[in-house]
Amino acid sequence: MTDAPAPRANTAQILFIAGALLAASHLANEWVKLDQPWGPVWKCSGILVLGLYALSQRAILVGVGLLLSAAGDVLLELDGLFVGGMAAFGLAHVFYSAAFITIIRREGINRSGWPFAAAVLIASIALGVWFAPGQAAMGLAIPATAYSVIITVMVIAALMSKTPMMAKLGAVIFMASDTLIAVGMFAKQPVPIGSVWITYAAAQTMLAWSLSRRT
Repeated sequence: MTDAPAPRANTAQILFIAGALLAASHLANEWVKLDQPWGPVWKCSGILVLGLYALSQRAILVGVGLLLSAAGDVLLELDGLFVGGMAAFGLAHVFYSAAFITIIRREGINRSGWPFAAAVLIASIALGVWFAPGQAAMGLAIPATAYSVIITVMVIAALMSKTPMMAKLGAVIFMASDTLIAVGMFAKQPVPIGSVWITYAAAQTMLAWSLSRRT
């Protein structure tokens, strides 16, 4: 009877490792460029498995956030559904925020996080001003601004919580990944090949691991 939890733990570890490797492997699609539907399937597969890992650890908020992210990955690849993909990621950040806020309510505020939270807020406002003309030109001013507010709240909640450093870094890196997308899309500036996916996959993997173990 005492050995019963071992298979469950092994299964969870396999899910996490498989999810992390699948997510990392999609970087190769920068050069392979699979056609639909295989490209979107490959893109979301790692995040989907990480979501299943989180759910297996009873980290429901994190798991739902990852599953919504996987849906967003697919929607962003389909014609005319960019705003839908943005909405899916916005909802994912709502669930991530709820996970961090739950930890704050349980363990209290990390008061040393104030300077970093303030820096994130200032950076978010500055980036919003920089991207505003491009967002307006593409007719995305409202959804892009709403998304920026949501992810900024998520990162600030992470910094103000008493979560492991990996979770905080995951939240910040997620915001950095989205910033790289915005730089290319709204500011029309080149970004290094693969940088968006590297930061995104790393952020999701860090959040899945640290928050699932934490909760």
